[in-house]
Amino acid sequence: MRSIVKTNPKKQITPWSYLATLLAVHLVFLLLALVGVFDLPIKQLCSIQLTSLLLILISAGILFIKNNGDAAAQTFRFLIISVTQLLGYLSASLALIYTDQSVELVLYLLGLSLSVLILQTSYLVRRLK
Repeated sequence: MRSIVKTNPKKQITPWSYLATLLAVHLVFLLLALVGVFDLPIKQLCSIQLTSLLLILISAGILFIKNNGDAAAQTFRFLIISVTQLLGYLSASLALIYTDQSVELVLYLLGLSLSVLILQTSYLVRRLK
């Protein structure tokens, strides 16, 4: 049975391009924090960055381990990645809120997560065309 989802063989999703794209978002947020846009302690900033990087590594594992290139399975993997990351970022945000962390730290995590999810979605959809 032919798949409805079409993939372009020239626009292959590779682990390195996927991780480089999402690491660029983290680098931008780190630079913004170091410049002084975000007034956060380095220890808290690093913990948020590491939490987000852990979620990205988990999503890369879901996306690339035992990937046979089937377009229908790829679409299902994208759905699993999105749900996993949304729940992970929500859990981290709730943990920050319930431990009475600063509002700036929670907003930093929410901004980082929103940027990662938007960039990841556009990256994956463009590669799927």
